[in-house]
Amino acid sequence: MQARAKLLVVSAHPNPKSYTRAVYAAVLAGAREAGADVQAFDLNDEQFDPVLVVNEQHRRRDLDQVEATRRYRELLAWADAVVFVYPVWWGGFPAVLKGFIDRTFVSGLTYTFKDRSPTAVFPTGLMRGKDAHFFYTLDSPWLVAWLDPGWWSTYFTVFKYCGFRSVRRHYLWRLKLTSQARREAWLAEVQRRARRLSAEVSAP
Repeated sequence: MQARAKLLVVSAHPNPKSYTRAVYAAVLAGAREAGADVQAFDLNDEQFDPVLVVNEQHRRRDLDQVEATRRYRELLAWADAVVFVYPVWWGGFPAVLKGFIDRTFVSGLTYTFKDRSPTAVFPTGLMRGKDAHFFYTLDSPWLVAWLDPGWWSTYFTVFKYCGFRSVRRHYLWRLKLTSQARREAWLAEVQRRARRLSAEVSAP
């Protein structure tokens, strides 16, 4: 019997009536149509605290022991694929999503320098075999959206650094100037892509 894909879907928009939340709903619909086992939340609904505190009492090496983020770390370990849904603000993630990564992509879970040379620049990525997908909107023109230096920085310094097998983006550019028909068409496309990626993850 073919195993069900395990998808973790993380949304990051404070307005429940926003277009981003509609994209989030479309991702969930497509994944569930494909029969995926889905765990999902919006970080704002969760009232997730994005602030990473590091001092003599709170060391980065101990982030894998923080009780407040334990549930999220367990979900990252559980998932076959992680899907992020968000708007691009100031060329990157909303602060709450950046903070989520800061606090949960911790040593021992997503990467490790264990058994690496003391001078090693790159760790062993522990997310091997997992996929990461990004559904996001932005107001930039197509060329700027495609080049998107913020995206490429994250691609290499976070997700490939942590060993994710496949890292793919799906975006709607020039959002403020798109018609209602175009927005609805993209929601349908998002749903199809979520259905397809779920099937790809669960394929033998």
